[in-house]
Amino acid sequence: MEKNKKLAILGLLLLLSFCSAIVVHAANILQSYGNEDEINIDSTSVSLILTPEERETAINLVLMEPQIEDLLKTADNYTVEASEIFDIREIDEGIALVPKPGVALVTLEISKDYGEEFGVQLVKVTVNIERMAIINTEMKPEVIKPKIIENPLLPSELIKNPSEFNGVVVTVSGKVSLLGEVFGSLFMLDETVTVFYAHEEATVDVSNIENGDTVTVTGKFVAPDIIYALRIEKT
Repeated sequence: MEKNKKLAILGLLLLLSFCSAIVVHAANILQSYGNEDEINIDSTSVSLILTPEERETAINLVLMEPQIEDLLKTADNYTVEASEIFDIREIDEGIALVPKPGVALVTLEISKDYGEEFGVQLVKVTVNIERMAIINTEMKPEVIKPKIIENPLLPSELIKNPSEFNGVVVTVSGKVSLLGEVFGSLFMLDETVTVFYAHEEATVDVSNIENGDTVTVTGKFVAPDIIYALRIEKT
């Protein structure tokens, strides 16, 4: 029952993120409230206040920052997103996600190709849109990883060290649950990892798969506990 609540919240936040090109840190919210007996989020209280123009302004401000420009000169690829910064407030009906007005979080993921390995560096920049100013810049150190881990892993191994496998294509096996029982194109693997079988990079046929089946999933792992499937095989 607790897992269903968490998945319902995750589905809501991911839907908001995908539809509005924002990043709401769903995992942190789930972790913060994971021990609550009852979790309710009033979806009508989740308001997105950044306009497309404000998002573009925030992103351009960050990309023109000399320090960021220097980083991008040596990058092979990068992605950039602008999102609202949310406060979590308790209300009578449950929990409300309240965006902070006039500020945005710009997240850069910078990638470098080293052949069989790749480097990833995350940069998070808080921007005051009204003042056209950068408030804070947080640069994570570059992490070097193999592009593909061919040896099969257990779902428990992934979530034990999620940062080690983040962004890597992995192969895991486990038992399917919650397929068709929660909102979204997803199921649970060993009640540990959430597998999305329809997403931007691929749509995998799961018509021959039922809850209780054991499957092998190959896909990109995104910390802390999500796999975007590229191939699913019933075993």
